[in-house]
Amino acid sequence: MVGKPERNKQRWSLTRPVFLIGFMGAGKSSVARRLARLCKISSLDLDTYIERSCERKISEVFADDGEATFREMEARALREVAAMQEPMVVSCGGGIVTTDEAMAALKELGHAVLLEVDVDEAASRISDRSSRPLFQDLEAARQLCEARSARYHEAAASVVDTRGKDIFTVTCEVRDALEKEGILCRRPL
Repeated sequence: MVGKPERNKQRWSLTRPVFLIGFMGAGKSSVARRLARLCKISSLDLDTYIERSCERKISEVFADDGEATFREMEARALREVAAMQEPMVVSCGGGIVTTDEAMAALKELGHAVLLEVDVDEAASRISDRSSRPLFQDLEAARQLCEARSARYHEAAASVVDTRGKDIFTVTCEVRDALEKEGILCRRPL
């Protein structure tokens, strides 16, 4: 009698938090969710965490208090998430690299993975551009992406090029990079 195939009797764990960074449309949130499902680890969207913590939308914080206040909240939230008992995959907002405080947290408290994308491909991935006003002017978006590029690379411990790849492929490349670095480890159940 032929039995059912043996299921993979392994689970993955993180040795430290993983921060997915990159420009809008790079796939950070999608890759974080897919990696969490694939490896049975936890993930978190930093912007959602901030919105729940302050009980306001990010757009309201920007409008009412300004970008500087939001960036302070973002750096504080990054440190809070990194201090949680269970390391997790954290998808960060595209501007996380704009302050020195957040840059220090990215480098000191976890392993940052840069998901590289060019602006044209990022724009093509965003179905509802009304929620991303930056993509109304592609030249302005291109300039902002170029301005942040050096900071992304400075913060990144690993880089995965997402151009021309689907989410599953990018997720597998991130998983492989993290495993190679000893950040994502297999352990038996």
